[in-house]
Amino acid sequence: MKVDYIFDFASPNAYLAHKIIPILEESTGSSFEYVPCLLGGIFKLTNNRPPMIAFAEVKNKNEYMFIEMQRFMKKYSLNNFKMNSNFPLNTLNLMRGAIAAKLNDSQREYIDLIFKGVWEKDLKLDEPEIFANYLKENGLDSEFYIENIQKQEVKDILMKNTSEAVEHGAFGIPTFKVDDQIFYGKDHMNFLEEYLLQKQK
Repeated sequence: MKVDYIFDFASPNAYLAHKIIPILEESTGSSFEYVPCLLGGIFKLTNNRPPMIAFAEVKNKNEYMFIEMQRFMKKYSLNNFKMNSNFPLNTLNLMRGAIAAKLNDSQREYIDLIFKGVWEKDLKLDEPEIFANYLKENGLDSEFYIENIQKQEVKDILMKNTSEAVEHGAFGIPTFKVDDQIFYGKDHMNFLEEYLLQKQK
């Protein structure tokens, strides 16, 4: 089965979900298709807000969210995560890059590299020079990405992905879509796994 993974590099939870997608692919025999979207665009279209803002006045809520992240990382031995000191980053060009990467048949490589740069290496990848150098240092054609993130076709695909994600039920990231079902958040990936396994019976 094919699962659409609606993501944005801006979300630390999207990184954590990304790290365990291979586990679900192996356990369920499913393939995950990465669908680059703009988290800010999804928030705007659904009148949602980032958790740190939405729950800023709720005593203990944000603190608990970090405890929950720690538990998740411990469960899956995700020991390389670092909260980016430049958070929040403007990921517009990074997400356009993910669209361009698909056109270049290198999407998974690019996505893995950018997630590592943001959530393991603490890089400020919304700086064009840092972005270009990071790609070049890791064997990707930086000139290809710099050129293609400016193309209208790439911009249009990203905006279309974002609006369609909302039409399909997304209100935040990470979100998974399979058939007509939506599974939101890294902590509900167990329900996604159960659904995929049941569909195989």
